[in-house]
Amino acid sequence: MKKSLLLIALLCPLWLFAQSESDYRTIKGVVMDSVTNETLIGATVMIDPDAAEAKNLGPKGTITDFDGKFELKVPKAVKYVVVSFVGYKNAKLDVTKTTEFKVMLQPDQEQLTEVVVTGYQQIEKRKVTSAIQTVKMDDIKRIGVASIDQLLEGQVAGMTSIPTNGAPGAPNKMRIRSTVSLTGSTDPLWVLDGMILEGNDIPANFSDKDNIDNLYNTSIAGVNPADIEDITILKDAAATAIYGARAANGVIVVTTKKGKAGKMRVNASGSVFYALKPDLDKLNLMNASEKVDFELGLAAQKNLTYRSDYGSVARILNKYGQLETLQNNGFDAISTEAQNEINKLRKSGVDWGDEVYRNALNQQYNLSISGGGELANYYFSAGYYNEEGTTRGTGFERYNMTMKTDFNLLENLNVGVSLFLTDSKRKSYVTDTEAFTNPSNYTRMVNPYLEVKDENGDYIYDPDILDNDGRNLEFNFIEEMKNTSYSLKNRSIKPMITLDYKVTSWLRLFTQFSMQLENSKTEKIANKNSYFVRKYKEKSKYTYRPSDGSPSETRYFLPDGGVIQYWDNDMTQYQWKLQGEFAKYFGEFHSVNVMAGLEMRGNKTTNVHTKGFGYDPNSLTTETLVIPDNTNFQNDANFEQYSKSFTEDRFLSYYMTASYTYDNRYTMFGSLRYDGSNMFGVERKYKYLPIWSISAAWNADRENFLQNADWLTNLKLRISYGIQGNVDKNTSPLVVGEWGNTSVLPGGSEPNIGVTNPPNPYLRWEKTTNWNVGLDMGVLNNRITFSIDAYHRVSSDLIGTRALPGENGFDYAPMNWAKVTNKGVEFSLSTVNLLS
Repeated sequence: MKKSLLLIALLCPLWLFAQSESDYRTIKGVVMDSVTNETLIGATVMIDPDAAEAKNLGPKGTITDFDGKFELKVPKAVKYVVVSFVGYKNAKLDVTKTTEFKVMLQPDQEQLTEVVVTGYQQIEKRKVTSAIQTVKMDDIKRIGVASIDQLLEGQVAGMTSIPTNGAPGAPNKMRIRSTVSLTGSTDPLWVLDGMILEGNDIPANFSDKDNIDNLYNTSIAGVNPADIEDITILKDAAATAIYGARAANGVIVVTTKKGKAGKMRVNASGSVFYALKPDLDKLNLMNASEKVDFELGLAAQKNLTYRSDYGSVARILNKYGQLETLQNNGFDAISTEAQNEINKLRKSGVDWGDEVYRNALNQQYNLSISGGGELANYYFSAGYYNEEGTTRGTGFERYNMTMKTDFNLLENLNVGVSLFLTDSKRKSYVTDTEAFTNPSNYTRMVNPYLEVKDENGDYIYDPDILDNDGRNLEFNFIEEMKNTSYSLKNRSIKPMITLDYKVTSWLRLFTQFSMQLENSKTEKIANKNSYFVRKYKEKSKYTYRPSDGSPSETRYFLPDGGVIQYWDNDMTQYQWKLQGEFAKYFGEFHSVNVMAGLEMRGNKTTNVHTKGFGYDPNSLTTETLVIPDNTNFQNDANFEQYSKSFTEDRFLSYYMTASYTYDNRYTMFGSLRYDGSNMFGVERKYKYLPIWSISAAWNADRENFLQNADWLTNLKLRISYGIQGNVDKNTSPLVVGEWGNTSVLPGGSEPNIGVTNPPNPYLRWEKTTNWNVGLDMGVLNNRITFSIDAYHRVSSDLIGTRALPGENGFDYAPMNWAKVTNKGVEFSLSTVNLLS
């Protein structure tokens, strides 16, 4: 009806100008939201069409301006005018008593029925039959948190969000209801305003030994948390089956803010937060004097197998030949020179916690402008985030810009245009896979009497710290921080356009086209005087045997200088979907909803990795790397100076959902998706997998026998069953090989292909069957709500490595043979303790 009122108001007749002024009265006023006290732009004010005196007058009305004000001339015979606005209850004004009004419209709760956004459609919450949890951004927002995945820590039952390391801006490893794959991705699927995002899978070996230098970017990390309205987590098969491949890991749907009709709203926020460095005093570590006493106590024990090469006290005793004297007669009996050197250690050393860590001052600023009127709603935001790491030399900086506009071209046609822009930079230093190169471990392991530099300004190395091969390659954490750098720059552009056309009140057509353009550039530089380069030099060690029969000698072929590495990663994705939705009530009790559509999606990724050896930071040049003859270094990836990889995937999917609701009490829901991929099998039956689900819900609180339970707001029982799919991109049904070189004769080599994956024409999708039973309950007007879900998931046809008979020519091959079972119970409780 309100659409008709708006149309009539816009078609004001001209015949009124010919009438006598004495036959009219002019009414004025302002229309406001009764809750927020904000003025409403575009509200309709018109003669009550149901009044008897209006039948012969024709349509007459106006709309409020940008200040929410209106002025309308109406015949004196008119007694009432009606004020309406979408989402609000109509207000009826008596114009016979006054001509100036302040109209406070009440939100219409029936029109504002809470809905759940699944990425493909919006479902009324009372009709939800699956395990879905929605988190409002206002409930979880915190200052000093860089990305959405970090905000979700501990917020959703059945979902874990664990930091991969302590670096600023580091991604979180997320899982929903454990794991469903042995070798494939276990990360959930992220969806932004209906667009499936690529580039959110955390590598399996990402946090090997917790290296802080593993800088990594995920596409969801580029979204500004201040732009988010809410986040919906889809858990069971009934919720995720519509997403097809990879949906078995769960789906996280992010809905961003958009403009609303009304006057312009400007929101600005800023925060400065102070992060304290780790307090190592709580670890009760030994100081220099205590460490000296500890080493002396060990050295004095005759019954111990003493390692005289470890610890400065032992090396001093060994230097002066005083170990036996100490063991027989005590510390006072050893030589004065030895005593002086040992006592000097007691007053040496630095606070390594202060050298490695710092207190960090961080900043976060956001600005948004939103509003709208009759023809369009708009939302614009800009954000800046700067986080200094508490480890010196680390940091994360991000710029965001978001632009969204919804155009109301016709009464039943809406066009939406969105653009998300992100530019970020992470910085750190170069470390390695040895545990001692981690700052947390180094500050605990380094000898407390060790100085950073000697009297000549040269770095001092702890001889008691060894690498994985038992070598001491002279590592000093401060030197490594000064002489190495590691940076990751990322730029992201996500444009999106949607077209929403309501053919009739019960038929809607919707299409969306979106793109994701990501570029990441990583640079790692290690100067000559660094542990990283010293270790790299050890990798180039070989035995040189002169042709004249002279004794062999050890040589290194790594050029003198530093090592520079550069990675350039480009990822492009497009996604287009077209769908129609039928939603209609039949009679008073029957509601039917059917949605069907198709989706095309493709992504292409290009990676380029270069290395330069003998790097000179002054001239910015490198030296030629000469691989010695008669060695196997030609195929060593450590000395590969250029590599390029390219991957491209395309998906075509058909999907549909259908639901039936009786009297808002009983709901049946089903979904079906048909996915195809060239990553499986050589026969058609292995390339495609139908993914489906069925579910039901009972709103028991709407039953007659509970109508008098005023304390009970919501009581719903849910049950679902379905099949989910998963993709392991690390496998292929075809033979896979790698180019290389092999030595054939002394002084000669030939290119060859080494087979890394034997063919498997029967390779197929990984499948997961999922049972879920749930109960939702709310009491006291939903001031206390809780949900409980029990699930049982069986993942079959999992791809794993399996031994093969020797006559196949391969020892192992990936194939569908593994099985994993997960089951659990989830419980969540929410209370509203205070109302404002």
